[in-house]
Amino acid sequence: MSNKPLLAVSAKEAASKFGFYTDEAMLRPVGIQRHGTTRVVMISLNEYERLLRRDRQVIRTEDLDDETIEAILNAQPGERSREAGRRLADPDAG
Repeated sequence: MSNKPLLAVSAKEAASKFGFYTDEAMLRPVGIQRHGTTRVVMISLNEYERLLRRDRQVIRTEDLDDETIEAILNAQPGERSREAGRRLADPDAG
């Protein structure tokens, strides 16, 4: 989605020109206001799906199966992480 700012409109305006504002929401977020406060934001389906992909789930450790816990305990950091660790340990090194 573009970096255009939120287009704020009153609920009455959005209702009277619903088709226009749904088309506008394909280009930028449309904030629907009630009594001057934005209560709902319309966004495109693509933007909604993009946000869902970025969503994270929180899982309690006691809900993890043994295989997953074992994988976490035995995970090794990648080269970039090891390099970052070295730099933190010795800031003058590089």
